[in-house]
Amino acid sequence: MINTWCMEFIKQRYFPLLVGCIDCKRQAVVLRLGNMIFMMVLFCWSLLPSSPLFAKDAEDHDFSFVDWQHEFKISALRAGITPETFVAAFDQLKLNETVLRLDKSQPEFSRAIWTYIDNAIANNRIEKGKAILKKHRNLFNEVSKTYKVPAEIIIAIWGMESDFGGNYGNMSVIRSLATLAYGGQRKEFATKELLVALTIMQQEKLQSKALVGSWAGAIGHPQFMPSSFAKYAVDFNYDGKRDLWHSLDDAFASIAHYMQKEGWKENETWGQEVVLPDDFMWQKQAQFNPKDERLTVSEWMLWGVKPVSGKEFENYDQLAALFFPAGQVGPVFLVFDNFDIIKKYNLSLSYSLAVGLLASGIADETEKKNLLVGQWPREDKSLSRDDKILLQTVLNKQGFNAGKVDGKVGSNTRKAIRKWQLNNALAADGYMSQRLFKKIKNSIRE
Repeated sequence: MINTWCMEFIKQRYFPLLVGCIDCKRQAVVLRLGNMIFMMVLFCWSLLPSSPLFAKDAEDHDFSFVDWQHEFKISALRAGITPETFVAAFDQLKLNETVLRLDKSQPEFSRAIWTYIDNAIANNRIEKGKAILKKHRNLFNEVSKTYKVPAEIIIAIWGMESDFGGNYGNMSVIRSLATLAYGGQRKEFATKELLVALTIMQQEKLQSKALVGSWAGAIGHPQFMPSSFAKYAVDFNYDGKRDLWHSLDDAFASIAHYMQKEGWKENETWGQEVVLPDDFMWQKQAQFNPKDERLTVSEWMLWGVKPVSGKEFENYDQLAALFFPAGQVGPVFLVFDNFDIIKKYNLSLSYSLAVGLLASGIADETEKKNLLVGQWPREDKSLSRDDKILLQTVLNKQGFNAGKVDGKVGSNTRKAIRKWQLNNALAADGYMSQRLFKKIKNSIRE
């Protein structure tokens, strides 16, 4: 039997559509007709086992997790999941409140990039990466020969994703994704990933308890989401299964396969630290390159950009972009196409830089203690989430297109900051310092 709220919902949403565009003389007739149609719709709806509409409004209408499972089962079976697989996956499955709490947590302050990078490229991590490279040299040679991706990049990604296999999560992937599909912030995304996870469980003949990973549903050593597992995971040791939990052969090859398919360029690096001249001409450079497109290394040299090491660039024709992770006062980099390929693994610019630097440290044979020459502006405090939301709102209102207002300073927000800086005759590094934030905030009053 349909609840009272259900009848009121249909009445409020659909009934006005029947009468809203009819002139007043005929409204009484249409009203009676509308009531008849409404009752017919309601009766037909009551015969259906479930309705997708209510799944979307689950939180608003006390749509229980058990109700959601009944509804999702229909979609899963239609997608090719067998009843046996579904029962095995969902038997006595309960909502994971911890996952919901983690999904909805919004830290007021994010870590400063130098804290993140310090942890990523700590000497003990670099030494561990080198030891792994030495221990598995033959395997990495074989993987790199097959996929044309260098060993140090594979190891660096592995280190960033699961701490070299030390922590790839022990939560049920099915339970986590089911929880997120029911009550998470990205229900549609989680639902699709859950369907793929069930398909993997079915095809790989896995028990539900074997499918473990992070609270967000990421799987195994490489922390692949199920859709990435389906697309990139490989059985490199030919044992008949793609095992990203217990087989380093499969895990390393799968990471390499991911990078290859996403466009990794063989024999090219990700980037390198550079230094700008003190009189770098920001405004003229912007006029020369108004769309902030990549320039060749030789073109950047004409603007006075040099390797911080004092050595020569290796490839003058390689396309590159300037990257200021902490503004012009911090370390500066020329990043190449492979930097963007790393970013496809994880959209964070900080992550891409961390992987690149960790890989460079692992590959370096000079035993130097410091990978970076430039100094981080450690005295600069990170913006709060509210500050970032205000920043994006102001930039959007002033026509600089910072993109979605979400409190996350990504590529779009950096581009908007750079445009604002150029518009105000400032060094266009795209970095939001506390000082610049105050300038932008004060521009509201002007």
